[in-house]
Amino acid sequence: MLFRKQPWLATALTVGAVDGLMGATEDKVSLALFGLLLAGGAVTLSWGQIQRHATSSKMPAMLNPPGQVYIPTSTGRNDLQASTGDESTP
Repeated sequence: MLFRKQPWLATALTVGAVDGLMGATEDKVSLALFGLLLAGGAVTLSWGQIQRHATSSKMPAMLNPPGQVYIPTSTGRNDLQASTGDESTP
């Protein structure tokens, strides 16, 4: 879940919700508005991060179609040579 990866987001949402409830029950409009803005901002940020993560995870799937495997052209080593039968250690 996103809140475990970014605890500041969960904290902002919780503080905003508590401030909004306290402001609404005590008839303090400024505290209620601050809480609603803070909670709304946290929800908006988390939604934006979820959308960015969803679009970035789709990109590699579009670059490599299903069933297509990337095989490197060279391994950089020539260890895979045909054996001649008389292998001696140096």
